[in-house]
Amino acid sequence: MFPNLRAEMVRHNVTASDISKVTHKTDRNIRDKIAGRGDFSLTEIYAIRDTFFPGMKLEYLFARNTGQNSA
Repeated sequence: MFPNLRAEMVRHNVTASDISKVTHKTDRNIRDKIAGRGDFSLTEIYAIRDTFFPGMKLEYLFARNTGQNSA
């Protein structure tokens, strides 16, 4: 799961459909990748960042939520 990407999508009114048009993938494929069921290619990562979130760090946008709490 990519919680920062999801949060920025909400803040910037970007939908999975918007991202699918830029990456040339299906809406379902993008939703699956955002949910952590698949990986974005490097080309997709740059296209998403450069189109919708210019200036944001890739490490921030595509940080994964591992679902584990640090103790």
